[in-house]
Amino acid sequence: MNNIVDEIAEDITKRLESNYFPGFGIMPSSDPKSNYYNQLWSRDFAHAAGNYFTITNPQAVVDSLRTIFKYQRADGALPFRVERQYLLLRLVPGLRFLAWPLFALIERKSKGWPERPVYEGQDFSGAEDTVPVILISIGKLFENSKEGEEFVKSHIKQVEKAVSFFKTKIDPDDGLAFFKNHTPDWADSINRGGKLSDINIWWAQSLKYMRDIYTKLGQDTKTKEYGAEFEKVKKSILQKLYSKDGYFKATEADNRIDAVASIFGAMYLLDSVEAEKVEQTLTARLATVSGLKNFDPPYPADSILMLYRTIGHQGYHNEYVWPWVTCQNIFVKIKIALEHPDEFVRAKYKEESVQDLLSVAQLFHDAGGAYEIFHENDCRPAIEKWYNPPRNFMGSMVGFQSVYIKLKKLGWLNSTQFQTN
Repeated sequence: MNNIVDEIAEDITKRLESNYFPGFGIMPSSDPKSNYYNQLWSRDFAHAAGNYFTITNPQAVVDSLRTIFKYQRADGALPFRVERQYLLLRLVPGLRFLAWPLFALIERKSKGWPERPVYEGQDFSGAEDTVPVILISIGKLFENSKEGEEFVKSHIKQVEKAVSFFKTKIDPDDGLAFFKNHTPDWADSINRGGKLSDINIWWAQSLKYMRDIYTKLGQDTKTKEYGAEFEKVKKSILQKLYSKDGYFKATEADNRIDAVASIFGAMYLLDSVEAEKVEQTLTARLATVSGLKNFDPPYPADSILMLYRTIGHQGYHNEYVWPWVTCQNIFVKIKIALEHPDEFVRAKYKEESVQDLLSVAQLFHDAGGAYEIFHENDCRPAIEKWYNPPRNFMGSMVGFQSVYIKLKKLGWLNSTQFQTN
């Protein structure tokens, strides 16, 4: 008899050590054969930092941030990816073996660059979520460690420069960011423009962290400025992007349910009663046997980038299940279990948070790894002819591990619940 949850957690703890390359940062994959090896993705790093590394290894977060800010442009933009091998070559069958030698020849020998920064608008990606997610990772690091305080104090001008860059996207009337690029966020295989819920929710949270940073630094004027901006953006999000039916819309003009936006919106902006409405909606509309889907309804075929359709990978963000999304949602259930005024509801979501972690553990156990993406109805990793998802994807691992640590700390994990043959 083995405790499957503890077994998965122990395995993940060991694996995550290899996702950090000292002096460079945190990589989405530590497997040299993976597409994402020798890559530092700002959004993947930010997720890992906020959920795991700010507590377990703040130096890994500092190294990652230093790499990202080392390549900040004069206008304040931050790279959405810093790579040590050409990612696009790693993605092309038959050319993968050229990713490192060509990089070494062109970038290192010819240009003298140890890494190559890639910015929004390059490599088929708008990537306009970069600044908000990095600001959130900075806020988490700042509130949790001395390393974070030191980093912020020594980089505050660069941080403000990044904020100023993102503000060029803001509609002054409502404070919401508007995106002209069609692939601005993590779901970058899908054409999505306008006022997206997820990025604006992250922007609101980043403003809140900036307020908190300046509060601790004793700068009252900045504290008030960021506090007022946060309240304005929060009000606009709840008025224009949130449905009283219990979900955050994909965009102001698109009423489809966005799981990621709904999860982070419930965590950051809603009280426990309203968050419970979100959970009811997600369960009714997005729950599958392998976890939560990303959108309901899914985007039509003509919204998927031609590159993804050409290689038969149109389901990447649109139909496949990402375990990190399911794990992130457990934090909403924990919030409800701790804060809801109804005792019955609290007990219900306490039980669900534990059972959801068990389901993810079983998913990883049966698949033989914490894969990046799964089919929605049969729990199989979404392995295709032209794309093999990372077997132990950092996002999946830190999503699981962060919930495991939280539930352990709360004392909710009763080992007898997790016994399996």
